[in-house]
Amino acid sequence: GELTVFTGPTGSGKTTLLGQLSIDLAEQGTNCLWGSFEIKNTRLIHKLMQQFGRAPLPVAGTDDVEVRLNALADRFENLPLFFMRFHGGSDIDEVIDAMEYAVYVDDVSLIILDNMQFMISRNVSTRSSFDKFDVQDLAIEKFRKFATEHNVHLVLVVHPRKEDETTKLGISSIYGSAKATQEADTVMILQFDGRRKYIDIKKNRFDGTTGVTPLFFDRKTGRYSEDERMLDDDEGEPFTMRPGGGGGKRQPRRPPPPPPPS
Repeated sequence: GELTVFTGPTGSGKTTLLGQLSIDLAEQGTNCLWGSFEIKNTRLIHKLMQQFGRAPLPVAGTDDVEVRLNALADRFENLPLFFMRFHGGSDIDEVIDAMEYAVYVDDVSLIILDNMQFMISRNVSTRSSFDKFDVQDLAIEKFRKFATEHNVHLVLVVHPRKEDETTKLGISSIYGSAKATQEADTVMILQFDGRRKYIDIKKNRFDGTTGVTPLFFDRKTGRYSEDERMLDDDEGEPFTMRPGGGGGKRQPRRPPPPPPPS
């Protein structure tokens, strides 16, 4: 069992990245369970279908829109993806019961909970800040125990503390006490400095490898790529990651020069 804590600035694309990971793993046969407490399942599935199809979803006015959409939906339905029915503030024990059911009945091995703050909001709305941390710590303790006992990989999204948007996030930026990062086997941060996005592995208990990987976003497919060359022209983030960490405006790719005259 493994617990991953995943954080990043609000609106940076955490759900989008986790959606892509769940699609890719489901295509390889990994049974995945989604607990989306901030975004309704209908909206989440809309994004997942775009990522699965590697293209924008068919829209009204295009040729054979109903046929194409139904064909995509039929293929998507065959993926081993499962969704909890919770939304907003939820009882932690009820969430764990749903997770346990999915493990035994649907044989899920990856669980994504997005996100901690929305999930526990019902229990902390009338409490002091200190009590809010206690509620979060108790939830994390239960999730850690569940991942270990049921031998599943549980990804828990936790929003960062309120900091300057241009400040690079660290382990101490994760909201709450140190409980989340202490219990986690892996801590991942989706960094965004206003120009560039990259995954920053801050903790890796089993392997020890840490570091960063640049990400480039393709708006057409709704997917990230580690390699800018995988994107279509004029698609994706307008800035690239350079070896020295600096960003630069994307330049259109030019055709190779003609061979020299013989």
